[in-house]
Amino acid sequence: MGMGMEKNKPSLSTVTYCCGACGFDLKLSSSAGIGGGGSSRGGHAARRGGVVRFDAIDDARFGHVDEFRIVDVRARRLFTRRTRLLCRKCGAHLGFAYDDHAVAGRRSPPPPRYDIKIRALHPS
Repeated sequence: MGMGMEKNKPSLSTVTYCCGACGFDLKLSSSAGIGGGGSSRGGHAARRGGVVRFDAIDDARFGHVDEFRIVDVRARRLFTRRTRLLCRKCGAHLGFAYDDHAVAGRRSPPPPRYDIKIRALHPS
């Protein structure tokens, strides 16, 4: 009985995502696999805390709004930059992009990361 149910169950490796509000195809795919950790490695998407992390997105499918925030942590002002990702068709907020620039002591900056809210996606 268990084996028959496995055949009818859709594979996570074939899921593509669209905007949960309007159904616009975002060209996001979990074909690289969804892992359970806090970071993504080797082109994989990772799921954590209500967010799916992707290493790359199709920029033509998203609107971008840059944000610059000052976070006051124990009397130290930290400046953070992130980009709000919006659906190109309806303008719904889908998640954030983080592009951390080179830090002193690092030879190369880390690749950008894209955190998309699970609630904002609809599998297709």
